Amino acid sequence: MKKLVLLSILVCFSFAGMAQYFKISFDPVFKDANGNDLSLALAGGLNYPQFSNIDLNNDGKQDLFVYDRAGDKVLTFIARTTNGNIKYEYSPEYEEFFPKGHEFMRLKDFNGDGMPDLWFYDGDSIVIYRNATTGLPNFVKHASLYAHDLLSNNPTFPNQKVNQVSGCLPGIEDLDNDGDFDIVTNLNSVGSGMILYLNNTIDSGKNINDISYEIPDKCYGGIDEYQYQMITNAPCYYREAYKKKKHFATKTLLFFDNDDDGDYDLFYGSSEKLSNPIYFFKNGRKDLGDYYKDTFVAIDTAYFPQGVESLIPTAPAMSLVDIDLDGEMDLILSTNETVTASYPIHQSENVLYFHNSGTTTKPKFDYVTNRFLVSEMNDYGAHTAPTFADIDGDGDIDLIVATNGDHYKTADSSDYLILYENIGNSSDPIFQLKTINFAGLKQRSYRGLVPTFADLDNNGTLDLLVGKTDGTLSYYRNSGSSSTPAWTFVSDNYQSINAGGNIAPSLCDLNGDGLVDLLIGSYEGTIKYYKNTGSATNATFTLQDDSLGGILVNELIRQTFLGPSGFFDSIVPAYWGYSAPALLTLQNGAKVIAAGSDQGKIRLYKVSSDLTANFEEMPNYMNRAFSQGAYTKDWGARTFPAAADLNGDGISDIMLGNNRGGLHYMEGLPKSVGIEKIRSSFYIAPNPSQGSLTVFAETNSKIDYTIIDINGRTLQEGNTYSGVSFMLSSALANGVYFLQISADEKYYLPQKMVLFR
Repeated sequence: MKKLVLLSILVCFSFAGMAQYFKISFDPVFKDANGNDLSLALAGGLNYPQFSNIDLNNDGKQDLFVYDRAGDKVLTFIARTTNGNIKYEYSPEYEEFFPKGHEFMRLKDFNGDGMPDLWFYDGDSIVIYRNATTGLPNFVKHASLYAHDLLSNNPTFPNQKVNQVSGCLPGIEDLDNDGDFDIVTNLNSVGSGMILYLNNTIDSGKNINDISYEIPDKCYGGIDEYQYQMITNAPCYYREAYKKKKHFATKTLLFFDNDDDGDYDLFYGSSEKLSNPIYFFKNGRKDLGDYYKDTFVAIDTAYFPQGVESLIPTAPAMSLVDIDLDGEMDLILSTNETVTASYPIHQSENVLYFHNSGTTTKPKFDYVTNRFLVSEMNDYGAHTAPTFADIDGDGDIDLIVATNGDHYKTADSSDYLILYENIGNSSDPIFQLKTINFAGLKQRSYRGLVPTFADLDNNGTLDLLVGKTDGTLSYYRNSGSSSTPAWTFVSDNYQSINAGGNIAPSLCDLNGDGLVDLLIGSYEGTIKYYKNTGSATNATFTLQDDSLGGILVNELIRQTFLGPSGFFDSIVPAYWGYSAPALLTLQNGAKVIAAGSDQGKIRLYKVSSDLTANFEEMPNYMNRAFSQGAYTKDWGARTFPAAADLNGDGISDIMLGNNRGGLHYMEGLPKSVGIEKIRSSFYIAPNPSQGSLTVFAETNSKIDYTIIDINGRTLQEGNTYSGVSFMLSSALANGVYFLQISADEKYYLPQKMVLFR
């Protein structure tokens, strides 16, 4: 099978002081139940996504930047034209160029230089990271935003941070059409009023980069709520303590010109009424004779047809993006509300795409699908925990994935298992969906399922253990055959093991005695080791260590303490970690524990021959696609690794689940080419190239070259000599590529090249 891997395929050799043990890969093919390929199968799912346009690869097409509130995860998708249609390709190599944001992330060009800048909440205030891209994406912090409060009487502190109300989504738009972006946020978390942060940079004669805000209005647009009904022309008390409700609610805002009259109308998302997730407010500023401020004069509670409205998530995240690249802004409505204890939350079928058949300033939003992008993904809910097992006894590895399903349908009270049968082979897997209720667990009302398989009674068949939120294990004995399993329920409290909360079990032979042992991760962040003190026919698990190898995956957080000299801050591990272990085999049979975590990373630890010793962590075990710097990837949050050798090279590969309901995949790498095989960098010219290229390298021998795109695909191959030019294929589009060369049986570090005809 032709491998489609990221640019790390170029650099699976070692650099001084750095080794790459895994690379992101899309090799395993996934098919739905009907046999159709899933082109985004390993993109990891989408739960609470927000969308923006940006040209990531400099090919002149607007790509997609996606921020998902689940784990504050950034995802990047490249637009490809196929048979005249736009398809999006998951390209995670660009994700590392973006900082970590919270609550929301939007791309908007604040300084008019033609490059979208990044706006987000950093936990303290809304900030802007300026787009300083010259080739690869580059964002530099420009400003934390403050506003002069014109309505307060506090001369000592006239400025306040431009804040973000937790859970809400602000509106960012040039509301007064003066060339700079204003911000509207909710006044507080218990009301429906809004506060205007007016950008006065241009009006005050400042340079556009010296961004400045003021607060002229805390009752923006005259919108509020009365007896749980949204109203216009609401009374204004000009103080933030003004509240008419006693409960919290999520509000989301999107400004756009609906009627081409030059003022901005408003979509107002709300969690107040599940039957009415979006209110449309008409702006009467122009109708009132170019009134001095925005004033909303009409409410439409049926902007969308009833059949479509029933599909819209509660208080949706709303994004205007050009999806089909026709120059007009389309509409995406997706889940933004995260409080599952209060609302039924759409976690699948949750990304609604409306094609704009009108214009950006007079749109006609035609509903297309509620599974934009996710229809091509493995995406089932907000929890996925995979494991591998040869379920049908045919000699290759199948994939089983636990999920909570869509909260809107399951209320997180009936987790289930999904079976992907490997219809390929042991070195070239093809996973096809076979059932979404494997072993019939959906009827058992389990929560927080994490599965693992092993032959616990030595009868030649694989048995099933599942961990649960309550800390116990459920045991299903396979009373069938290796090719036709039959799952017989035995116990919901297997061997009376209770390992804390949210446990993640993994059956493996840790100590090499030929008996399967049990590792359990949990909420606490440590890994518990239960040795099999029984026999091959009667596994008995006895706790040996409640903190195996000293492993602790808990994220470091800042905490304030009271000491003899007063309060002081310190960095300490969080009291939660949600560890999830899997045992790996690397080069030469070395054993390593991969530990998932709430932090969103998979951390690796070398297993010591002395199981009572602390295990050495293996940090930064991957290489970045562009900079080649070593790092450990952030996958979002709540990662669950599963290990198996899927390509027959004797080295474990990792499939990992997350809290976005999807899957990612890392391919294990063999021992890398030694440093002695690597030469210094070569030189290419001209760069950018208009169609020809010359390689300059310290060799008189023939040079073999390969041109590879940013997704690791070979586009052109050939040979040349140092100082001799060659032509680039006419099929290569303008954009960024990488040139890899070798000569004299040695390799050179790959070089970035730009084609611009």
